Amino acid sequence: NNYKYTSKCRDIENIRPTISMTKLFLTLLLVSFLGIIQADHHLIAAGCDGNKTCYQFSDCTITTSPSTTNLATIYTTGANSVEFQLQYDNSNADWIAIGLSTTQSMPDTYVLMCVRPDSSNANVQERFASARTRPPIVTSYLTTESTSNVGSLFNCTFTSPVSRTPMLNDIDGYYVLLAWGQYSAGSIQQHSSTGRCVTPQRYVVTTAVGSGTAVTPA
Repeated sequence: NNYKYTSKCRDIENIRPTISMTKLFLTLLLVSFLGIIQADHHLIAAGCDGNKTCYQFSDCTITTSPSTTNLATIYTTGANSVEFQLQYDNSNADWIAIGLSTTQSMPDTYVLMCVRPDSSNANVQERFASARTRPPIVTSYLTTESTSNVGSLFNCTFTSPVSRTPMLNDIDGYYVLLAWGQYSAGSIQQHSSTGRCVTPQRYVVTTAVGSGTAVTPA
């Protein structure tokens, strides 16, 4: 009996290193995977110092060296196409939006939105705000390039044809409005009084063919 007991104990001891190595492997694999995700999330900041215009969600200021992941970017990808990227890292926000307007207020604003309706998905929506109410979804001509929703951070990358995007054809340019808020009961909710900002000047899109051209002040 003693021999059998000792043999079983040795078998258990031999199993423990195997379990420990398995745990270590799985831990390293998870860390590596999360690292890839995190790196991908920060790709939106690439090019802010050159070929695209990057706005900070906090105050709508333009940055060339972002210190935050909460960004909206615009740049032309060809003679007739403009790419937008929206990214936000905050569990209290479920939608983020960039508005293009000939005024500095919500009415008559073309709205491009990134929405996360649940804990794992994100989608792009095209809306038009004719008044200070929830803007309805309109027929979309946007092409979704990618979306991501992991943890508290979500983002959307999409392109729009210049010919189908109001305000982009305005030779006087447009103001950029940024806003963020919550999603519940199957719908976006109104942003708070501090959940929006607007640029102090207009911007125009430079439709030059190339790898990317930043928008410029009007």
